[in-house]
Amino acid sequence: MGGMVGILTVLIVSVFGLSVINQYLLRSTSLAAVISSALVDLTNTDRTTNDIGGLTVSPILTAAAQAKADDMAAKGYFAHVSPDGKDSWYWFKQSKYPFTYAGENLAVDFSDSLDVERAWMNSPAHRANILNGHFTEIGIAVAHGVYQDHPTTFAVQMFGTPAPTETPLSVRTLSSSAEASVPAFATTKGITPTVTKVAVATTATNLVLGAEKTTVATPPSASRWQQFLASPKTMLKYAYYVFAGVILLLLAFVTELEFHKRHLRHVGAAAFLFLLMIGLFVLANSVIFAAPVLAAT
Repeated sequence: MGGMVGILTVLIVSVFGLSVINQYLLRSTSLAAVISSALVDLTNTDRTTNDIGGLTVSPILTAAAQAKADDMAAKGYFAHVSPDGKDSWYWFKQSKYPFTYAGENLAVDFSDSLDVERAWMNSPAHRANILNGHFTEIGIAVAHGVYQDHPTTFAVQMFGTPAPTETPLSVRTLSSSAEASVPAFATTKGITPTVTKVAVATTATNLVLGAEKTTVATPPSASRWQQFLASPKTMLKYAYYVFAGVILLLLAFVTELEFHKRHLRHVGAAAFLFLLMIGLFVLANSVIFAAPVLAAT
């Protein structure tokens, strides 16, 4: 088992290194479409799991989301309203997207698609947007910039239902919230919140009450390769699960499930590999993929 321990050690460290490299590659503009595709797939998976039709990708909403993400990255803020007073609906109007229903979810310090989607789904306000049966279209974009003196990635998720040309827009309502692992604050327009943790933000509006709920077919899923690229921490975790299973099988084979004194060396080798994986994953989770604590603006 000695030679196998060496091979597994190299593989464990190599997978860790690849996940770290992949995390930095996500900051490349060329991978923005991969991230968006993975997030759209995760969103539609959440909707179909809850018996709600999937959303189709709208190029106009994608452009609106990109404009919002670029604005936050360029100006270094994280909020639905920019420092110069541009609210969420400004970007819908700029992109010429007339709507009967619209919503927006935001995330900052993006490093893993699955983590972001889970954070959105664990927040009642974000979850309400994702599972809103009135929405029929979606657009997602990311941008890389600096926020609170550290480089980061902003993610914007916009939802909408195109308005018929003859349908007038009514008065809109606004709600927003932001949270990290636990709810941080909830506020309405005009109230300045105080918060200790911020990782995501959301806002939604319902226009033209009584519109019919529309179901749209789910678009094709993102490939496994795309999901791997967009979720490096998740893939590292699953790879280590596989390694753990291999180690246990090897240990069972060598010892034949009868542990004697001569098997202590094999047990020690298996323990070393488990501790190596645990240590590397803790390092990745706390240093490389961790979402920093953010202050509300």
